[in-house]
Amino acid sequence: MTSPDKFVVSIPVKPYVKRFIELNYGLPADFTNHPEIHKVVCRSLKKPRTQYDKQFENKLCTYTETIEIVISQRDFYRYGWEFSRTDVVEFGKSFESIIKCNMHNVVNIYRGVGLSIKDSIQKYQVHYKMEEEYWPYESIKKEYYRRRPVNQIDFFVEIIGKIDELFMLTLSRKKDNVTPKKIEYETVE
Repeated sequence: MTSPDKFVVSIPVKPYVKRFIELNYGLPADFTNHPEIHKVVCRSLKKPRTQYDKQFENKLCTYTETIEIVISQRDFYRYGWEFSRTDVVEFGKSFESIIKCNMHNVVNIYRGVGLSIKDSIQKYQVHYKMEEEYWPYESIKKEYYRRRPVNQIDFFVEIIGKIDELFMLTLSRKKDNVTPKKIEYETVE
């Protein structure tokens, strides 16, 4: 219990999910300022879903860490204090998808700038404080390869194209002369 009008609910999560929640919401996690997440927590307490509990019996073995979530006294007495296995897994999956999406975006940007996969993942780990103990390099690499984009964007080509466009717009005294000069410039190459 954190204070007389606040209670704490403990649920198991994966190490990198705990790290993400710890860095973004604090420990114990207080979701009262984040209405969407708070609604999910209250719904999980109010109407526990149990349809996949048997299926998730062995899945919880990867949930090696525990987080504490702050709930109000009103929520505690109104909804309860226990998550079903199904709700624990769904809660973890929702944060996992956010973390993985963020990782893919960041690593793809680093890759587009020309860094190797190893350097890109290591930069991600340092910048987002996902050290080896929370989310190992090999696990991130496997996840990245599972869902990496087929068509990589070449940032240098895109940036050079935008610079050329801005350069031609700036040099042109008459804005309606931009297109002929740009076409003339591009045909010289």
